[in-house]
Amino acid sequence: MKKTLISMVLLLGALLSACGDGTQPQQSDSASRPAPEPASVKKSQLQDVKPAEVVSLSLKDLGLPADADEVTPSGAVSEALIQDGQLRFVTPDDIGENQEAEFEIRSGATTSVFHVVIRSQRPTSAFNFGDGPADAPPLPKLIVEGLAPGNVVTGAPLTFRMQGISGMNLKDNSHGYITAGDNNDIALILDDLWSFNLADSSFSISGPAMQRMLDTLPIGDFFMTLNLSRDSEFGVVYDIRATKAEAKLSGRLLSEQGAPVTSLAGRKVLLEGVNTRMRAVAVLDANGGFALERHVLPGVYFLTLSDLHYPNVIRTSFPVYEGSTQAQVTMVVPPGLGVDTGANTAAQRAAPDSAAAQSSVTQDGKGPPPRSIPAGKRMSPSTPPAADGVNRAVFSATAAEQDRLVSKKIDFQVPVGTESVGVRITVFSDEESLVIPEISAAELEKLKQSEVPPEKRKERKYIDTWSYSIVGLPDTKLSANDLARELRFYRGKITKTACVDVAEQTRNAALNISGSVSAINIGDDLLPTTTTVELILECKKLKSASDKIRVLSAKFSSPNKNSYPIISPITVGDKDKGNGNLAGLYLSISQSKSDNTYTIPLEIRYSPTDANITEVNLGIAELFSGAPLNSSTIFSNVNLLTQAHTKEPGLIKFPGISLPAFTNHTKALETLAITVRLKGSVGGVAVNSDPAEGGWIEFGGVNKFTPLYLAGDVADLSLRRYGSKRDDGGDSWATRETISWLRSGGRRYRFNDISSQHVTQTQSGRSIMEHAGHSDGRQIDMRYADGEKGYSDALGGQSNGEHIKQLINAAATEVDKVNKRRTFFYDGPKLAELRHWIEENREMIRLEAANSSTRAIYIGQSFIEDALVHGKFPRDSVTGPIEIPGSYAWEKPAKVVPEREHMDHWHISLWN
Repeated sequence: MKKTLISMVLLLGALLSACGDGTQPQQSDSASRPAPEPASVKKSQLQDVKPAEVVSLSLKDLGLPADADEVTPSGAVSEALIQDGQLRFVTPDDIGENQEAEFEIRSGATTSVFHVVIRSQRPTSAFNFGDGPADAPPLPKLIVEGLAPGNVVTGAPLTFRMQGISGMNLKDNSHGYITAGDNNDIALILDDLWSFNLADSSFSISGPAMQRMLDTLPIGDFFMTLNLSRDSEFGVVYDIRATKAEAKLSGRLLSEQGAPVTSLAGRKVLLEGVNTRMRAVAVLDANGGFALERHVLPGVYFLTLSDLHYPNVIRTSFPVYEGSTQAQVTMVVPPGLGVDTGANTAAQRAAPDSAAAQSSVTQDGKGPPPRSIPAGKRMSPSTPPAADGVNRAVFSATAAEQDRLVSKKIDFQVPVGTESVGVRITVFSDEESLVIPEISAAELEKLKQSEVPPEKRKERKYIDTWSYSIVGLPDTKLSANDLARELRFYRGKITKTACVDVAEQTRNAALNISGSVSAINIGDDLLPTTTTVELILECKKLKSASDKIRVLSAKFSSPNKNSYPIISPITVGDKDKGNGNLAGLYLSISQSKSDNTYTIPLEIRYSPTDANITEVNLGIAELFSGAPLNSSTIFSNVNLLTQAHTKEPGLIKFPGISLPAFTNHTKALETLAITVRLKGSVGGVAVNSDPAEGGWIEFGGVNKFTPLYLAGDVADLSLRRYGSKRDDGGDSWATRETISWLRSGGRRYRFNDISSQHVTQTQSGRSIMEHAGHSDGRQIDMRYADGEKGYSDALGGQSNGEHIKQLINAAATEVDKVNKRRTFFYDGPKLAELRHWIEENREMIRLEAANSSTRAIYIGQSFIEDALVHGKFPRDSVTGPIEIPGSYAWEKPAKVVPEREHMDHWHISLWN
């Protein structure tokens, strides 16, 4: 399977100016001391990170000693720090392309170098999204002129041209269209708007035509698909993601007294759009103000002060509503977090009985319409947190008032001589748990048996948010923020626990723990959200007396031990739109036998650290439409400790596990949680861990996975596979919906590649199966119709379409003979066979293109496009490019794209 599609997703064009945030990278003093001899250098690849965020990585997890204290960043990262047993760094603005950085960390005679990719969340650079050979020569780059920063369409004229191409007549065979809206419907045909200039082979859309375009398009992202073609021998397809956005965002940092913070000029604030995937960096001025150069889309955003000493502590969240053209956000900087809010503001005192300043947002758009929620469920009180007590403290924030951040600063001192500190984090919200009905196991099984994918529930855009960050505990990252929507998977409540050894830190002095908890009720004043952090002294003593083993954390990671990225596709389109891989986390769930071709690194931390762990089991729990389920976790009885691993007190590391088979699992409707259960003993007493308490396995902080199943193992599909080559680990891993699609609607298509095991990729982002796509379980290669009501190999495209080409040439020979006799009667058997082939494939493709579940269809160029689309014989046939008798030019659907690497198959990309 080979295809080549260049996809340009031109989105966030402007790079905001960047200054230091007051935390300078630690400088090496190697010049003042002799270099150790001999010195060793270790090099490692870190898991990819996102732009515009503070990243904290455990030195222990990096294989470094706790006393490593010197880091030198290079590349795209200029700010790094080692503190509390962590490597911390700030990633730069999302410039629309991947960026790279390295960190040189010295510890005694050892130098460790860590390389990291900062992966753009909204790529703008051209990339080859085809299935042609990785070493194929690059196709022309598309130059787009007239878009504003962020690829915002302003009404200015647009011009498209291919770099290095001029004087090529593309007018007659080139086409373009725009898809937009929630259903990704075709909104505009660009052929009706543009004009062609032969001199530089460019297409232009005038100012008045652009205004008509803007009047037609809704606010949000849209996609322009350009198929620039001279004939069937030359054609290139581009996707351009652009934006219609009107809101400009600005903001200011304030002290608790409400005065501008004047001491942070040059520091950075980091913006994250949860739904829009926008990530940006802005720089503060002398008055604590900032303005984002690019427009923002309606959605929910987090704003964070970049600070390596107090990572993610000073943070707020806010909505940008539909219709807003201006949005101003304020963020309050509390005292006591190492941030000087300015001499003038420090001298101010709040008036008696006056309220401190609060983070807020003001804008000219309107919020969402009121929700219909029964009065009995509104403002239901959360379970009040336990009060402070001896050796414990509770910090809690409950958000009820609309769009008003509620934040509580964490300030806790651990006395000298304390051995350990326990942490219990709880996030609770009625936002989702009370408005989504619970589905029973019987109802779920009925839905599965129907084989009809359930209708997707339309998500609310404006959802409550929560955040917490705990700073000061050694070698421990306790920081997270998200939408309340994610709590639905836990029946409205999540709990995270940790027990941290602090004996070394409190040997001679007290240890100060700081941070914050926060929540905001976005979009209405109903259904509050609460974030709570509880700190407890001497948790080790409490744990050692416990009759339980507790999983503190469990994490999958990428790349695997063979340096292959897994689980999450590197090259993606948009989460909801586009022709690339759909973003997500994908796990291959076997229902027959385990396969260890592509393994997954797994790390499990547990308490008490002296527990004797004898068995590790994995389980899967189904998550449906975000609704909690009345179904239990299905556990495998395979003991993972029979696979390669290392152990140390409180920690088990697997360099690469092979997921066990779940033979008693029926295909999940949507997503799965993967859980871990530990068995062993504490003090000689046999005990097990509770998977519901800390047992959910995360990947990049997320713990819901889209399961993939082998379509080739399904009884009524196995005989429909074509080709003899099967990639190691399996190459027909598909979502349940993809399998249902293949089995429904009377489809009898013969198929081959879908996705590899755990969507394993190369470092460049290509599937390990040598495809640029095929890493989301929703892209299928299939034989063409053979013209005889089937999908046989020869006329289905075998041998790179050679048999199809022979049929076309044979039909052309029949026509040529008739032409030489100067008659007008065309009825040769090969010509009739060719017409049947054309008719069946056109009808097949027309029906699938009209299906709302179809994203894109790719067919072959050259003689395939000549016959199937243009209804003509190829240029190199004996007749030349004349019309095939009895055929005609086909106005193919806009979703159908001729591609030069699809001579032996056609390809479909699905939404679900």
